[in-house]
Amino acid sequence: MTRIWTRWAPRAGAILGLIALAACGDDGPTTPAALTTPTGVVGTSPSPTSVRIAWLAVSSASGYRVERAPEVGGTFAQIGTPTTPEYVDSALLPETAYRYRVIAVRGSEVSATSTEVTVRTSNRTVVQVTSDVTTNTTWTAGNTYQLTRIISVANGAVLTIEPGTLVIGAPITTGQAPAVSALMVLRGARVNAIGTRSAPIIMTSSAAAGNRAPGDWGGLIIVGNASSNRTGRTVVEGPAPADTVSWNGGTADADNSGSYVYTRVEFAGAAAQLNVELNSFSFYAVGRGTRVEYVQAIRGLDDMFEFFGGTVDARYLVSYESGDDHFDAAEGFRGRLQYMIALQTGPRVSPRAGNPGALSGEQSGFEVDGCGSASGTCAVGFNSTPYSMPVFANFTVVGPGAGVLPVRAGGDGGLGANIRRGTGGVWMNGVIARWPEAAFSIFDPETNTRLTEDSLNLRNLLFAENNRDYDAAGATNRFGTVDKFTTASIRTSAAPANALFLSLPAAATEIANNATLDWTPVAGSLLTTGGTGVTLPGRVPTRVTNFFGGTMAGTTFVGAADPAATDKWWTGWTAYYRN
Repeated sequence: MTRIWTRWAPRAGAILGLIALAACGDDGPTTPAALTTPTGVVGTSPSPTSVRIAWLAVSSASGYRVERAPEVGGTFAQIGTPTTPEYVDSALLPETAYRYRVIAVRGSEVSATSTEVTVRTSNRTVVQVTSDVTTNTTWTAGNTYQLTRIISVANGAVLTIEPGTLVIGAPITTGQAPAVSALMVLRGARVNAIGTRSAPIIMTSSAAAGNRAPGDWGGLIIVGNASSNRTGRTVVEGPAPADTVSWNGGTADADNSGSYVYTRVEFAGAAAQLNVELNSFSFYAVGRGTRVEYVQAIRGLDDMFEFFGGTVDARYLVSYESGDDHFDAAEGFRGRLQYMIALQTGPRVSPRAGNPGALSGEQSGFEVDGCGSASGTCAVGFNSTPYSMPVFANFTVVGPGAGVLPVRAGGDGGLGANIRRGTGGVWMNGVIARWPEAAFSIFDPETNTRLTEDSLNLRNLLFAENNRDYDAAGATNRFGTVDKFTTASIRTSAAPANALFLSLPAAATEIANNATLDWTPVAGSLLTTGGTGVTLPGRVPTRVTNFFGGTMAGTTFVGAADPAATDKWWTGWTAYYRN
């Protein structure tokens, strides 16, 4: 055996070498042909949330890269690496156009990019919602859900709303008052409306874009089990059946009414009669177990965010063009809100012809009360407990300047913050700008008592381009500038408001639909400094415990935007349009 192996081993090697030479030819190894560019790219939309891209196969390609970009502007990004000449892109927004292109791949080698193709996802199916939600239910992004009346989510039911889902109000008939429709979350129910930055959940008017108006529908009403300072039986504001729902008397301050994330409410505030308007977001005794983050209200006929008692915390709130107040709280509200933007420009919003609702004559950035009335279900009037004790941190609240809002001598309108009726609370690290009456008003003796006993704290604020910093002392129950403010790190900017931010329109200027605003402070402006930092005064630390996170109790900057942040939290999901 050994002799046979020795004889044939060299001959075998020679044969293998000849085979290799034959394969190589006289000129040595050949270089594969360059990859050709994919051609024949086509796209279809098999569903409202998906696109199928197909192309002609490229010879010798081992795979492909598929890239997508928005229809207008934006950069291409890789979304898939199929090995066959087709790809299905899913989780898209319905009724939206996208651009696609394809690249062939072989190892580390890539071809040139194909010709772009634009594909619009197909239309949603309109689903009429005629019955209350009484069992666990999911609303999907492939449908539009039209509320035909005030639809309630009942005790024990969970309504899940997928990212990108569209919810609209009742049909609009020209020349007639809109039917009152809204989504109401009752005690013991939950709505999990968790959108994404690229696919927010939108609740809006049923009218076509360009023909929408404040008050076209009722908005989002959430009723929880947390405590308040009202006694007796107090019902939800608004037309029936909302006004039959009691919201006070709860004791579960950690109550959970669901999650509301990357959600917009637009053109809300429907009214069945004058001065009975609903709000965009109404929080009735909502508990701190509820998650509220990245939410926006656009052009509501009444308040944009209103809190009646309760303890719910919230972050990243945007309010654009309110018919009344941007942030309204009362009845013992003790939640903490951080990173808040409000913008009012001109001219004022106006309801659709035939709508019985009306704009407020006392419009402000903040309106915060202790208890809403001096009698009735406020057992001890403006001294009813628990006191309203909110925390508002890192806010940018910009009014329209002079000549837009009604301002009456001794009235409550045109104020950056109208603080009254015995409320306490904390306003810190904020910016108040362009309010035609004053930046702040301390109103009622009970409110002044909260101030002097350190239950009301104004800290590290910047005022810009307001008629005056504080409401005039001596008017009925108004307390003007209080000595305590002189040690509160409150500054007044000599520069106009629009000089403080990278992009903010001039006062009383109507901004274009779909405008892009940038709330980032201009380098070196007063916004970049002057915050509280980690050391907070008086009783403030106990009110923000476990809210700011970690050991950080505050910020070194003022306003809603961190000047050092590269990811601007309001981008990608907010909008600014008037109709």
